[in-house]
Amino acid sequence: MAAAPDRRPRRRRLVALLAVLALVAGACSGGDDPGDAVDESTDAALTERTPVTAADLGPFQVSTDGLAGPGTPLGGGLEVPEGALLEGVPFPDLVGDGFRALLLVPGDPVAVFAAVAEQAGAAGMVAEGGCLNVFDQLGCSAQFRDPADGESLTVRVSRRIGFSGVVSGMALRYLPPGSGETGGSVPDSAPRPTDPVTPFPLPEGPVAPPDDADVVLALRDPAAPARSVEVGSTLVGVPGPCPCLGTGWSFVVEVDGVARDVVAAYARQLADLGEVPDVEDQLRDDLTLLGVRVGEDGDVAEVRAVVPDSGTAYAIVTFEAAEEG
Repeated sequence: MAAAPDRRPRRRRLVALLAVLALVAGACSGGDDPGDAVDESTDAALTERTPVTAADLGPFQVSTDGLAGPGTPLGGGLEVPEGALLEGVPFPDLVGDGFRALLLVPGDPVAVFAAVAEQAGAAGMVAEGGCLNVFDQLGCSAQFRDPADGESLTVRVSRRIGFSGVVSGMALRYLPPGSGETGGSVPDSAPRPTDPVTPFPLPEGPVAPPDDADVVLALRDPAAPARSVEVGSTLVGVPGPCPCLGTGWSFVVEVDGVARDVVAAYARQLADLGEVPDVEDQLRDDLTLLGVRVGEDGDVAEVRAVVPDSGTAYAIVTFEAAEEG
């Protein structure tokens, strides 16, 4: 294999925030993690439990060069909603017709979440989840599922603006009909928010772009190792939550080196999680899918790449922490 060219990764610059966080109300079901949010069906007003506007949460300007906008198809009848941009491309499963995707959310994250909930509801899926605001971050987490055929969509949204960086993204994991369990029901009521949330101070001046040497600093556990952008790839947009129900992170890169070498390099970087297997590949129409999974018991990471016969190749790196307890 030819070595990836030694090209210095280009950094996407974030510009100063345009607004200040306002006092917002949060919805809590007994936990501080968005994954503990309360249950509610998709046809209910999911945004009512967290009355937040885009101005409240400080929409910010980022470089959107090459990012696909609202209306871009994702798969499964879903599309990029207003207020969001697709980072790279949807990343199909090596097996089956599901996909993962990371969206940049410069608009109101609750409105973006509600728009995706509406799309999932139109496809017959109902939700377990909602939105939660805890001091220095707002998060939405939900599992949408069609009880009739097992079709499902996992959604995680995070907006956090602090000294360690900016996080404003939506992660999606879609599984087609026949992929999951069928039957069951979803509760149609949930407690309403009661306690106000104290706003936190914003950093002064422009917010620095993610550091290529510690690209997930704003998302990783402080005790976890730094993760870096590998040679032969360039960060796209801003790192965000993982396309999973648990705690984790993901980021997308444009691949300008040899795709298989770049995927293997990211896998080796994740070797602290477990044995690194060979990179798998699959030919589909006019593109090649590459993938590797590191870790089995406990923390797990995956690297997936879409390499078209012509055009730009992209890869997504995802990490999901082991469930506690």
